[in-house]
Order: sequence, then structure tokens, then C-alpha cells
Amino acid sequence: MRRTCEFYICPICFATNDKPGMHHDHVMIFCKQLPLGDDQLKPVRDIEGDLKTRAPRWFLEAVWDAAGMDYKAAP
Repeated sequence: MRRTCEFYICPICFATNDKPGMHHDHVMIFCKQLPLGDDQLKPVRDIEGDLKTRAPRWFLEAVWDAAGMDYKAAP
């Protein structure tokens, strides 16, 4: 039985693999195991608490890093 939840995910179609590689001409993003309740697992909300996106913060930061984009750190 697998005890960790670390994998690679395609930023385009969300296909997963246990090994790094390319998918849809993009490098697959590494998904590290995070403890339950970690802020990076939560979706991004604006200052009023309204949902901005359902994507978890770890995924957005990984996509932005892969694209060489700057982003604001989580509050």
C-alpha cells in the first residue's frame, strides 16, 4: 500500500503520473504531500472571503513558477 501522496500533474488536463515527464508540451508539475488543513491545499479567496478559484494554492504557485511569473505570497 502506498503511504505517500506525491505525484506529477499536467497543468492542462490534470492527468497524473508517478514519474516526471511532459504532457501537452508542458512539464508535469510535482505535487508534494501536504498535511491535512495546510493553507496551500485551500482554494484562493479574495479579501471579502469570496472564492476566486477552486484550484488549490500549491497548484497555482507551481504553474506560476513553471511559467516564470511573479505572484503574491499567501497572506
